[in-house]
Amino acid sequence: MLGVPSSPGVVGGAILVAGLVATVVVWLVLRRTGRLPSAMVERIYAAGLALALGLGPYLAWRIVEDVRYTTSLGAYERREAGPIQAFLQPYLLDGFAGRIPAGDTYATAVGDSVPYEPARKAFPALALRSLFPRRSVGPPAEADWLVAWGVDPRTIVPGANVVFTRPRSGVYPEVFLARVRP
Repeated sequence: MLGVPSSPGVVGGAILVAGLVATVVVWLVLRRTGRLPSAMVERIYAAGLALALGLGPYLAWRIVEDVRYTTSLGAYERREAGPIQAFLQPYLLDGFAGRIPAGDTYATAVGDSVPYEPARKAFPALALRSLFPRRSVGPPAEADWLVAWGVDPRTIVPGANVVFTRPRSGVYPEVFLARVRP
């Protein structure tokens, strides 16, 4: 995820160790004073202490760090973070909304020539965001338009009329806009 480190790091590790040490100290004090009446209550106390003292400070620190990072993002990074994380070019569908009338429907299709699985899965969401307020519908044959990435729309809906093609870009295949129903 954007802005989330792959490991706790030195500070996070120190906070976790301090929390666990505090858990052990409190646990020993409770045992010596005899404040734990039964084995079951002892286990419940141990779990609660481990969560509250061991993980609580670390989780609070992580939230502060995440908020600090995300609030420092610029307008472009905030707007395009989702597509970028999914290996999508945020501008992939720029200009498509102007070609599809606002009241029309569309469907999306993604071919296997799109190199990254997260990008294939995220493409319909990018279309939903880019083409709003147009409405996405299920089967391509029931849509007014078909937005196809890496697959010729005529192979999905025979007789579809390709009206626009965004050319191939690096490893990414072309994107087609086809009129399905007149």
